[in-house]
Amino acid sequence: MTNIMAFSLTKIEVQDLQAAEHFYTGALGLEVRGRVEFGEGDRLMHELILGVPGSRPPAPSFILISYPNKACPAPGEATVGFMVEDMEAAMDKAIAAGATIEIHPIDVPEHGLRLAFLLDPQGHRIELLQQLKG
Repeated sequence: MTNIMAFSLTKIEVQDLQAAEHFYTGALGLEVRGRVEFGEGDRLMHELILGVPGSRPPAPSFILISYPNKACPAPGEATVGFMVEDMEAAMDKAIAAGATIEIHPIDVPEHGLRLAFLLDPQGHRIELLQQLKG
């Protein structure tokens, strides 16, 4: 039996890697950890490895991947969640950067959380979570 040691990464495929980088670094404050490019033809791939500022491996990575020579699948393949300190400030910044609100913030006291769902400018679903006080 294989034991999972830790969660490592989430990848979402995007059509416009530069625009996605601008959104996730600008609106959510992620930092670029690395870039990978390999392959050719339909297999040419670009990856942008992002992380939470101040965290270091083995902390999980959020990776944007693009295949410039083939069509991108429709958004909705994943929901990416980020814990935030201030829900309203995080939402304001994301909306200013092009996100749209899918579900306005709601309190879920049985889990001690406030949550909201946004769609990034390319339609990928983002869940913002904030711990409830008290």
